Amino acid sequence: MGKTLKLSLFAALFAAFALVSCSNSIEGFEKSDNMLSLTTFNAKMTDDLNFKVKRFKKMEAVMAENSSEILCIQDLYGNKVLDEVRKMLKNDYGYDYSLYAKTSNEDEDLEFTEAQTIPASCSTSDIAPVISCVMQNCPDYDAGCIVQSCWQSFLELPADCRNCMIGGGMEAISGGSYTEILEKCMQTTKIPAKKLEYEFEGNSGILLASKLPMSNKQAIKLRSFGRMRSAVAANVQKDGIGKIQIICTGLSPLSETEYDGFGENWEDEQLTQIGQILEIPVEDDVVQRVILGDFDGNIEAGNIRENNPEPVALLEDEGWYDPYFDINSKEELDCTRCPENPFVSDEAPESVPDHIFFMEKNGYEFSSSRIFLNEFTEFNDKEMTKTRYSVSDHYGITTTMTVE
Repeated sequence: MGKTLKLSLFAALFAAFALVSCSNSIEGFEKSDNMLSLTTFNAKMTDDLNFKVKRFKKMEAVMAENSSEILCIQDLYGNKVLDEVRKMLKNDYGYDYSLYAKTSNEDEDLEFTEAQTIPASCSTSDIAPVISCVMQNCPDYDAGCIVQSCWQSFLELPADCRNCMIGGGMEAISGGSYTEILEKCMQTTKIPAKKLEYEFEGNSGILLASKLPMSNKQAIKLRSFGRMRSAVAANVQKDGIGKIQIICTGLSPLSETEYDGFGENWEDEQLTQIGQILEIPVEDDVVQRVILGDFDGNIEAGNIRENNPEPVALLEDEGWYDPYFDINSKEELDCTRCPENPFVSDEAPESVPDHIFFMEKNGYEFSSSRIFLNEFTEFNDKEMTKTRYSVSDHYGITTTMTVE
């Protein structure tokens, strides 16, 4: 083989090698420039779960499993907890940028509940037949006489009035409290407007951390009762994708606690919060929008049965897409709130309250997986016992979005 031919062959091989070695570049961008990775995790750093101090210490090591560019963490209640997590993420894992809603019970812009007037159960016209019967037959308000002579008049009252007057049964009337019951049932109740007080001094517990610079930062207080809920939003920029709006949030969970908030009930509060999130302003040049966090429910998918599906269904109706749930009916979907988690009841159903939603589906490829399956054991040498626990009663979700 001649020298010229050898040089030509070498040049061809070198060009081929160079082409292969540069395959991570597309139109001048690194392949990683065309991909964005995001993680959501409800850390549950509250006293609702045991071992809070130990769980917090484990959290730093657990975060090493995550390498995404965007991280949304919920339930970091308390400014001290927030600050320590922010420092840890910045110093150890390169999250140089972070955003959270600075909320407090001392904020002047906290909303007040609306003043309410609850009408009397019985109007004068409703109760007139009963009063007439009592005056004619039992002028001394003898309880036995009232029951014997006027019981039919009580039964003929309108439903609300009847329930109020004889809700305690015949014994309430025969017990001699007729006048007190009558006064209560004809009384209008006025509930003044009040400024709600929130747990954890009004802190909302949401942290959005990013390895990419943030712009157009926004923080929104969501209408909530018990614990303040919020959403934080910011734009990030990637050369191979464009401008992306990220919204990090966590809804109020359905609770057995009596509801006394702005809405009708806990379910109504969740849907109100979704509505507020969807109203967050977005700039015209944003090419993709993402909402991630804890939505306290899921639709049915594969082996996962539906669990409080309304908030998720509302987002889907508005065109949002969760790639984690993009499976066929025969596929297995990993739960993020699972009975095998030490903090979850063995009888609890497998569910996925944690989600990463995208506004645009076309033009992108998505890959999602579960993350933060961590279990630890607490040994008590004195009592010779061991207790299993995890960082949280949730696991997390990681999703990558790549431009096709």
